[in-house]
Amino acid sequence: MFQFLPCGKNTYYLRCFSNIGVYDLGNGEAILIDSGDHKKSVSDLDKALTERNLRVKMILNTHGHIDHINGNRFFKEKYGCTVYAPSIERYFVEESTLEPSYYYTGIPVNRKRSFFFRPLGTPAELLTPEILPAGFELLSLPGHAFNMVGIKTPDDVWFLADALIDPATYEAYKLPAFRDINESIATAKMLTTLQGAYFVPAHCEATTDISALAAYNAEALEKTKTFFLSLCDNKRFDEIFTAACEQLPLTMDMDKYAKISATVKCYLQALLEDGVIGARIEGFHPVYYRV
Repeated sequence: MFQFLPCGKNTYYLRCFSNIGVYDLGNGEAILIDSGDHKKSVSDLDKALTERNLRVKMILNTHGHIDHINGNRFFKEKYGCTVYAPSIERYFVEESTLEPSYYYTGIPVNRKRSFFFRPLGTPAELLTPEILPAGFELLSLPGHAFNMVGIKTPDDVWFLADALIDPATYEAYKLPAFRDINESIATAKMLTTLQGAYFVPAHCEATTDISALAAYNAEALEKTKTFFLSLCDNKRFDEIFTAACEQLPLTMDMDKYAKISATVKCYLQALLEDGVIGARIEGFHPVYYRV
């Protein structure tokens, strides 16, 4: 039997790479918060719903990254449910190839083999407070994606998407993907004081106290900013990228290169916003220097 893990009277989650929230409406229908990261998680979720005689009424996507929307098409076709996503994330949900196009700044080199370039999009409606059932709330979580949101159920359970990452993941990935580093730091600091009965980050264990994890994330991001500041000694981007990969150290393939190079640029942009580095063009290359 595929077990939902309880975190409230009617609120559950399915533990997988990108945790899936399930809210039992009590009438044979359920609301999903995100829909799975790969075929196995979608299959496990479908079997768990079937065993509980639950039909999916709506899917609330926290954002449009591929590991959160993998089951949208399957559940929409099976149940005729409505898919929702916030702001610009709606378009990433509808056209899933936007994400790899963003990371690669164009079409991926090995498009057919790329993990990210999988057309999984499905029509989506705009996620706003007005469409939510009574007791649900949205919370803006800027930084990781363009317009990511957290979602609270009537059981006072917060699903926090990719706003926070556990220490083991930081150690494994070294440079996990964030679109806006300074916004991510602000979000992590905000979450240190968020009130709730239970918290379910997408890539961490659920917990009744999120403050320590949020503080860790803010500190880890600040520490990585300092690391990149140390590399900005009149160096070209490719030199900074190479030094970071060697010192962390990192392994590389084409998909990793897309995400990691984009993330490095985001760290450099954060330092530029802070006014602690400057940039100029030399011989067709950007050169970064400490101010």
